[in-house]
Amino acid sequence: MSPNVPRSPLHRYLVVGLVVVVVAVLVGVYLFARDRFERCDGRDDVRKAPNGECVGVTAADSDFDEPELTGVIDRIRAANEAARADEQFVSVAVFLPMSTSAEGIATDEWVRNQLQGSYQAQVTFNKDARPKVQLLLANPGSDMSRWPQVVAELDRRRSGPDHLVAVTGIGLSLGHAREAMRRMSELRIPMVGSTITADDLRDIPGLLRPAPTNERQARAAANHAKRTGATKALLVTDTNGKDLYPSTLASAFRAGFGDDTHRVLPREQQYDSGLGSVENAFTLMLPNICATDADLVYFAGRGRDLVRFVGRLATRLCQDRVIHILTGDDLSAEQLRGDQFRQGLDAGVEVVYTDVADERAWEADRRKPEPERRFQEAAVKRFLGDDQSPDMCFRCMFGTASLGDDGGIMAYDAMLTATTAIQRASGVPGQRVTTAEVLQTFHSLNGESSIAGASGLLSYDNDGTAHQKVVPLLKLDRSGKPEFVALVTD
Repeated sequence: MSPNVPRSPLHRYLVVGLVVVVVAVLVGVYLFARDRFERCDGRDDVRKAPNGECVGVTAADSDFDEPELTGVIDRIRAANEAARADEQFVSVAVFLPMSTSAEGIATDEWVRNQLQGSYQAQVTFNKDARPKVQLLLANPGSDMSRWPQVVAELDRRRSGPDHLVAVTGIGLSLGHAREAMRRMSELRIPMVGSTITADDLRDIPGLLRPAPTNERQARAAANHAKRTGATKALLVTDTNGKDLYPSTLASAFRAGFGDDTHRVLPREQQYDSGLGSVENAFTLMLPNICATDADLVYFAGRGRDLVRFVGRLATRLCQDRVIHILTGDDLSAEQLRGDQFRQGLDAGVEVVYTDVADERAWEADRRKPEPERRFQEAAVKRFLGDDQSPDMCFRCMFGTASLGDDGGIMAYDAMLTATTAIQRASGVPGQRVTTAEVLQTFHSLNGESSIAGASGLLSYDNDGTAHQKVVPLLKLDRSGKPEFVALVTD
């Protein structure tokens, strides 16, 4: 019988140490695997949100799992690589809901056009100017609810290798967008919106808005309506409290149309897009719309809802009566292609809308004597391709269809504003600048130092609003194709 030799304390320590090492390795492997799984494509800081959307910030190393964006993001990635060859390069973030959903307002086409316009401005600037600009793509999700983590990441990227100095885009006047803009304002990050138009954003310091505001668009629509002889208007208004766009549009039209001989009828028709069942709400409005003696309907809502509204009007009882609709700029070519929408147009519905920019306005402007033109030819040529190299011309790179959306034009003007501020802050040497220096330059982008934008002259008031922007008016034909009506300049 062999003697029972007790184990030494060292043996126990070795066993415990081995267990600790194994557990640490397993935890490390788990955390690494989870990190890789949460990253949408394993690159950069783009991760899956609980709803499956890819959100975060990337230097164009990710397409957010949105194949529709891959082509333009590939172009941006190549331009970024070239920009980083400049030791003094800086970054501008394009902050947009780049992932889309059935419940969201943004469409794939709208997002793609915004990125195309941003890219066009990037390569145009980087061709001859310094410091070179890299584009960061920042996706807060289709409803922009992931803005806190994205804004925090943008703040972090002001220091370190990316040298973020400004943010452009934003694009939608949603409640989450407003919260994000307020936070970036607190952080003193310069912002230039692209297609945001709500009037109650003028109280956010550090935000410039090149697009004509809802107030200006609604006044243009009201003046047009008066010229057509209309004296009574019925409002159809979205009351969704999370969306700033409809309410400001409605109040601005009411103020612009009403006077001694023109009035907005007191019983406006309302719906809440946040509750769903929007088409049913429109169906229930039809008897009241037929019963009213209004000359026109002013639709204060999103383009996606206007399409449904026009489709429902095809089933109204008063088919012998033409329904004249005026509305704002929230329409995209993608939304106008549906059969139900065209059925409404065929059933005696006429749609005229204001826009923030449109290529047809350029063509009409070119027919005027040069002293009367509102667009500088150099800015227009960059889009239409006149005397431009194929790799610098918007139409050459992305086609005529992309040019037909105002998002590309306004995204270009937003990025043009940011890059102009960067260059003026840097001066001739082309040295790297900071957010504070760019923000300081924002105050001087007016008067003799205004910018010749593709959407018209960009002269920013002290509240960040582009002063006296031109407003194109367009009318849809029976097929849903826009036709130019007028360019409102007063």
